[in-house]
Amino acid sequence: MKTSAFLLATLLAASTAFAAEEILDGVAAIVNSNLITYSEVREYVQPAIQQLQREYSGAELRDKIRSTQMDALNNLIDRALILHEFSTKGFTIPDTVIEQQINDIIANEYGGDRTAFTKTLQAQKLTFAQYREKIRERTIVQAMRNRKTQQEIVVSPHRIEEYYKQHLADFKVNDQVKLRMIFIKKTSTDDNARRAFAESLVAKLDTGAKFEDLAKQHSEDADAKKGGDRDWITKDTILKEINDAAFSLKPGQHSKLIETKDGYYILQVDDVRPARTKTLADVRDTIEKLLIQEQRAKMQENWVHELRAKAFIRFF
Repeated sequence: MKTSAFLLATLLAASTAFAAEEILDGVAAIVNSNLITYSEVREYVQPAIQQLQREYSGAELRDKIRSTQMDALNNLIDRALILHEFSTKGFTIPDTVIEQQINDIIANEYGGDRTAFTKTLQAQKLTFAQYREKIRERTIVQAMRNRKTQQEIVVSPHRIEEYYKQHLADFKVNDQVKLRMIFIKKTSTDDNARRAFAESLVAKLDTGAKFEDLAKQHSEDADAKKGGDRDWITKDTILKEINDAAFSLKPGQHSKLIETKDGYYILQVDDVRPARTKTLADVRDTIEKLLIQEQRAKMQENWVHELRAKAFIRFF
């Protein structure tokens, strides 16, 4: 089925700056007995379009918007098909499940502040009932998708080995060091004293003090309680001044004082890993999980295609 040029033109116009309010609503598609409107497509796609408008312009932007809008329309069609399947099969979902979903959202996204949650709904011009229905539909769609992929999926060792051989570049790792760090912040009032204090820590390390103990006692970053442990880091993933010093140290060595605009750093390298390709044994479990995810996604895709094949879908 092909969407008419009118649909594309209308959606595209509705996505340009200030245009959304001026476009009259209408039917974008019919799915069985359900209508999908232009406004639903605009609402669904607007956050993505705002991002595209920051990254692209001209003809490239129009092409990106057109593709994104069609993806959005197809996603809304799939959602309608799944909700229809849920209804026709006579499935139900307890109200308590939806209430728990909403409570979790309020707890995780609003810090448990129901007033802030309510104000957000008001800003979005949504009633609580409308929001609750959105959460109900989202929960149903996810549950129905999961239901189609519940059976056990077995990935053969041969398939894992073939994937590994075909994707060796993905498993290459650059030089790494296992790094510990002490950080002393700069201040505008007593920077000379801060520097002197940081240098005193270097002097203690020079005379045999344990890096881990000094980091726990004096470091002023989030890793202090772990003895300054930053775990394994790869080249070019940290500030250049720190990177250069870290990858010049041997296991067990600590650095001199390193000054940056934010403060003073002291480093210690616990171990070194030269650049390498991870072995199959290292990544076997990762590959197996990836292949299982791919198979589940394919099963869901096939199921949605089956729903489309037996449904009435019309574009406008």
